[in-house]
Amino acid sequence: MTKPRTLEVTFNASGAAEAGRRGRVAVIVDVVDASTSAEAALANGAAAVLGAAPAGADVPVPVDPAGVGRKAAALAGRMGTTAVVVAEPRVGTEEDRRKRALPVLQALRTASVEYELVANQGAELPGLVDVKGLVVVIVSTTGGAAFDAAIAQGSPAACFGTTARVEGKTGWDVLGLGARRAVELADEHSADLSIVAASANSTDDCLAAFELARRVMAEGYLQRQ
Repeated sequence: MTKPRTLEVTFNASGAAEAGRRGRVAVIVDVVDASTSAEAALANGAAAVLGAAPAGADVPVPVDPAGVGRKAAALAGRMGTTAVVVAEPRVGTEEDRRKRALPVLQALRTASVEYELVANQGAELPGLVDVKGLVVVIVSTTGGAAFDAAIAQGSPAACFGTTARVEGKTGWDVLGLGARRAVELADEHSADLSIVAASANSTDDCLAAFELARRVMAEGYLQRQ
């Protein structure tokens, strides 16, 4: 008998890592930060969006931002495109952002993939850079680290989801897009699904993660085998 799919909501990079160890697809919800930048990038035609932990991040589980950088470089190479690296601080110097994103930047340079480094501005990201057709890597302390932890620990794939508005779409539109993205990714890998609130200390992340889980159920995910 075919095993039915399972769905869970979990929290923090540690929850993402545990999902990875069990081979689950991880959907990272970081409403104020990485997930909304990711949604804005996708809405404006980004070819792919990945997340990575900052250099020296204090994360209680293993992460591999250089590995994420290599994945981004491989994707850009196959697609014949370049990369955009989105990093914190939002308000600060480019040198600060460069230090935080260094493992990703080094991996891109090693693979001879051109890139642009920009500040993490959430829904306003497309006003800083044209991401159409490009590979985007979001380097951030919460959402980026959770994405990184999931992949480093064995998730077959990860993506972002949010409930925040982006240009031309309501929060409800964005929620539906995230749910369908999650289901399609789980179907592609014949995997179970973990919705990860990037920070258990954020009511935005936690409430959005449960809302996303409800929307995934409405998409019929639990009826799949």
